[in-house]
Amino acid sequence: MSESKRGRNGGHPGGTGAVLGVRLLRYSGVQGTTLVISNVIQLASIAVVANFLGPAELGRYALLLFLAGLMAQIEVLLVKPGTIRRTFGGGDDEDDDDDEGEEKDVSSSPQRSLGTGLAWAFVLGLIGTAIVVWQRDPLADLLLGSSDDANLIIWAGLLSGFWLVFKVADIVIWLERRPTAFLLADSSRPLLVLAAMIAVLAAGGDVESAIIATTAGTALAAAFAVLLLRGSFEPSFDLHEVWQIILRGRYRAPIIMSFWTIQNADIFLLSRFVDDADLGIYHLASRIGMVVAFLPQGFRMSLRPLRKAAIFKAVREEYGQREQRGQLLGYFTLLCVFAVLAMVVGGAVLVDVAPSSYGAAAPLIPFTAAAFVMPSFYRGINQNVTIPHKRATFISGCVLAVLIFAGVIAWLAPEIGAYAAPVGMLAGFGIPGAYMFLRCQLGKKPIAFPYWEILRAILLAAAIGVGFHALPPMNVWIELVVALAALALYLVLLFVFRVIPENHWRPLMHMAQSAVRGSVIHDLNPRAGLRSLGRMERRRLRRAVTTGLSAEELRDGQGAVLVEYLRRVGERAGVPDVAEPTEFDADIALFLFERAPTAVRNATMRRLLSAGASSNELRALEELAHHLARAPRDAWHGKRKREAPRRRLRR
Repeated sequence: MSESKRGRNGGHPGGTGAVLGVRLLRYSGVQGTTLVISNVIQLASIAVVANFLGPAELGRYALLLFLAGLMAQIEVLLVKPGTIRRTFGGGDDEDDDDDEGEEKDVSSSPQRSLGTGLAWAFVLGLIGTAIVVWQRDPLADLLLGSSDDANLIIWAGLLSGFWLVFKVADIVIWLERRPTAFLLADSSRPLLVLAAMIAVLAAGGDVESAIIATTAGTALAAAFAVLLLRGSFEPSFDLHEVWQIILRGRYRAPIIMSFWTIQNADIFLLSRFVDDADLGIYHLASRIGMVVAFLPQGFRMSLRPLRKAAIFKAVREEYGQREQRGQLLGYFTLLCVFAVLAMVVGGAVLVDVAPSSYGAAAPLIPFTAAAFVMPSFYRGINQNVTIPHKRATFISGCVLAVLIFAGVIAWLAPEIGAYAAPVGMLAGFGIPGAYMFLRCQLGKKPIAFPYWEILRAILLAAAIGVGFHALPPMNVWIELVVALAALALYLVLLFVFRVIPENHWRPLMHMAQSAVRGSVIHDLNPRAGLRSLGRMERRRLRRAVTTGLSAEELRDGQGAVLVEYLRRVGERAGVPDVAEPTEFDADIALFLFERAPTAVRNATMRRLLSAGASSNELRALEELAHHLARAPRDAWHGKRKREAPRRRLRR
């Protein structure tokens, strides 16, 4: 990647860009772990259905999931984007625009808005389920070819309602920056579904049993996710707030539905041209190909809450928007290349463990892997380019992608079968994505994109992929080891061929070390900082950073005093540029110490930045407070770190 200009180091080698990288590593680690767990478990569920019921029934099960997902996604338009905007001021996983008009979107009572949003999701789920039950006969005839299967449609309707509530609660937990809770919530649904699936199918169940198990697991996961949000919302159902939620989410409709259609309607569209057995084979190949999409998707979702944090603003101030966006898009593109390569060398291994009737899925997997990376790649381009009328261009591109996708399937599916779906997805997102990127680079505000480095990365990936497939047939476990070795070799070659330039090596090394040791502040010595305070001062600060304080407790100058303690600790602990008090310290205390949901503290941060507070200082103080919250008890007592006793050498 290109050389970054130097600026304030933000207490970390490599500047605030490296600090953002540490945060991104942490969040990506959580997202990656969650997505891997979820996708692997979902893949296991598909494998269970495939093994017990066969390709044809797997195709019918996939169509039922399509119906449930479609209903849930239509309902999502009326609740999820608006609830997130009213609660957090934008930033849900579907939000691809810059933060235009963010302030006017935010509710004056985020907790009440969130409570109303969750209640509205439940009510909307009931309404959607009632509509599906009412129209079950024509839906069964359209989807499954016979109205005799109307009972299956009823279960798909119930699944859509529970799925909606889970989607809303799950993304709120993530945006509250609660990684452990998110990991538990997001993994609970596929895990519960898999457990129920194994139980009913092992007992001799059919496709109806499979959809019932999916519904039961989703219902339990939705209840668990809402339970994890207790304290973050006020129980409420305000009709005026419901209307505000609907209004704030209305412009997301073409974006959300376009992405969902391309990523999920492939099953329905292909069902018009291929039989159930081929549909089941494609479903397996697409679910395997989708596994690697977690890498770019995790990167993008990890960045979403960070875009609302002070560190993101600090990076922009230090490096400039052109450099910031170019580097982010460069590394994001590199991650997409690695994801596709991972499935090119590893996809066949996964097919080998499936029944032999699914052998035709192997050559499909590289195509589906590349296809399912494209939605995140298109969004990544949109988030980082600067062009006139970007929102309108992005939305138009989404609609165009759907038309291209559907047109390619209708045109090519009779000729090439299931391959038409990934080809349509590649063309659908590739054409508008290329247009947005070229328009940016040929315009007045191009980004600093690392062209030659990415070209070398693509050529290296192609060479390794071709070399791997040129190897003779081998045992599946040996093939797995060789695939992992090929991926490791690719990572090494990225450094050898300077795809990742030398000036990035040291910051990347420190990023990895910081992510492991738990602090992005270089050479932090919290014990020395805490010894600069008196016993009662340490006690008051410890309560503020560990349990938080109410807004009332932080008023009347008490909050500013706590910030002064924190600045003193930071100065002695080795945190640069935090020692001097400012006129904003009373509000900074609310941002750092208030016992309130993340949405409330984010609103405080936005007020501070609008008033002229330093984003880099807010970032440093926030990181210091988080680190002190994990400090051992003896450090708060002013004690030095104990050294390990030295052993006497025996002669």
